[in-house]
Amino acid sequence: MGVSVNPRIIPEDIIQRIRERADIVEIVSAHLRVDKAGQNFKGLCPFHSEKTPSFTVSPSRQMFHCFGCGTGGDIFSFIMKINGESFTSAVRQVADRVGIHVPSVSDHPGGDKIARRRETLIQLNEDVANFFETSLWHDSLGKRGMEYLNTRAIQEETIRTFRLGFARPSWDALAKAMHAKGWTDNDLVDAGVAISRNAQDGAQRTGVYDRFRDRIIFPIFDLQNRVIAFGGRVLDKTQPKYLNSPETLLFHKSQQLYAMEKARTEATRHNALMVVEGYFDVIALHQAGIQNVVATLGTALTSSHLPLIQRFSKNLKLVFDPDTAGIRAALRTAAVEMLDLFAGRGISVDVVTLPDQRDPDTVVREEGTAAFDQLVKGAETLIDFVIRHNLSQATDQSIEAHVESLDTILAIIAKTSDSYQSLYLKQIAERLGIDEHALRMQHRAASVKTNKPAKRIRRIAEPPPSPQSGQVEEMLLQLVIQGKVNPEWLGDLQASEFLNRDYQTLFSWARAMPENEHLTHTQHFVSFGERNPEYESLISRLALRPLEFEEHTIERAVRECVSRIKARNLDNQFSERTRQIRIAEREGCSTKDMHTQLEALRQEKSAYAQ
Repeated sequence: MGVSVNPRIIPEDIIQRIRERADIVEIVSAHLRVDKAGQNFKGLCPFHSEKTPSFTVSPSRQMFHCFGCGTGGDIFSFIMKINGESFTSAVRQVADRVGIHVPSVSDHPGGDKIARRRETLIQLNEDVANFFETSLWHDSLGKRGMEYLNTRAIQEETIRTFRLGFARPSWDALAKAMHAKGWTDNDLVDAGVAISRNAQDGAQRTGVYDRFRDRIIFPIFDLQNRVIAFGGRVLDKTQPKYLNSPETLLFHKSQQLYAMEKARTEATRHNALMVVEGYFDVIALHQAGIQNVVATLGTALTSSHLPLIQRFSKNLKLVFDPDTAGIRAALRTAAVEMLDLFAGRGISVDVVTLPDQRDPDTVVREEGTAAFDQLVKGAETLIDFVIRHNLSQATDQSIEAHVESLDTILAIIAKTSDSYQSLYLKQIAERLGIDEHALRMQHRAASVKTNKPAKRIRRIAEPPPSPQSGQVEEMLLQLVIQGKVNPEWLGDLQASEFLNRDYQTLFSWARAMPENEHLTHTQHFVSFGERNPEYESLISRLALRPLEFEEHTIERAVRECVSRIKARNLDNQFSERTRQIRIAEREGCSTKDMHTQLEALRQEKSAYAQ
């Protein structure tokens, strides 16, 4: 398996100095209580709900790992996960704490211009947000906006928390106010809050006009609570209902989710992130105390959203309004491609379908949070949702549409495990009144035709390594990561001799270390995990897991692990060579050389068996 080693803005030697000077126990203690437990510290995990402490912090290794939920990493990983920061931001926070200077982006050639422009737009957006807030609270024209929010039962505290505002019904109220503060037309256009007249009305006119007019304003924040864009809900029904900022240097709608900066803590704590369809749904649910909720910003969920989602949860709950258009949109986004998108990332997706004429806002206001909680508990998996709605279409459509729906269902089923395929096919045959055997034949034909589902099924069906062989590999890798292994004890053992692919990758990384640092320092693996987050939990678990034997027996344990891995691989080679000899003998081919190779393997096996 290939891994990436990403270039960094901050030099590696500075990162290492920060890591060595920082105290992970002190950093963690600022967020939760941890108590001394032997050489380590333990506490209740901040990343999932638990009653018995399983969150372990190691001051000697400067690492943490929760043996309950599997979250782990080093001091920077903790800051990233607990605060939703980027790696660079986390490094800078720790650096400030320990008094180490980190070069700014402007210290790097070519980086200063873009960085300064980003900071400029952030400052401008803050001024714009303040203007909209002031218009809502203190301007007579904003009274309409406040009255509308009152009809939606949005409380004053919630309005302030989300910094809601109002855009006056004027073509240039915002532009004039920002000009008075020294902002230029180019600034306003680059921030997406104004539109150039030249771009719309010809070169003979100059200046800009406001993008948002006569609308409730929803500031959109990044994870650092900085305003990066705006959304607007119209009060004049002759215009489009919702309007968002265009793509800017700060805002990319396919990468951002509304209110993620507010939802991230609860999403991590509950290990679930709920995605609804609109601003007011998010606000109403947060106001009701359901705060692991976000919304997309005029787009379907895409692969660009995944890095943001995965930082806070592996479980998604999609909440769809019951209207026909909403269901159609859900089916479009929950097509085979969407199933592939989430399944390949280890993200579990459920769908919450609301009753007729109800959206989350309405359910919470009229029926209370308990009613909404019951709907969430009744969620169905994404694949069940898509199949169910395609089935309902298949029962009352034309023959052509019926066949198309059935083909879609079969393509979806082909992406599940064998046991689920059998169950789904039986249910579909009963629902549609189709002969089950005929349906299975059609399903197999579709799988062969596309070839892709068949590949996925075969890979899933491959038997995993036996627990015994997996334990041997894991024990050896644990000793390597903890710096307990002398390279000489490993002999010529290669990464390819491991069955577990993740272990192969980490052992290969160990083999690639400089000779004078070879297999001696856990921090090499910590650094690797920072660049390849998918390995972070495995590394922290093996680094902090207690050894099961005495220090003086480690060499013997390492050599035994190596011998067992070698012997297992020789067994596999011996079996394969024996099979080849049988085939050759049946076909009347010479097997002399193959028998010689088989005897060599037998002798090598005997040596490791001793």
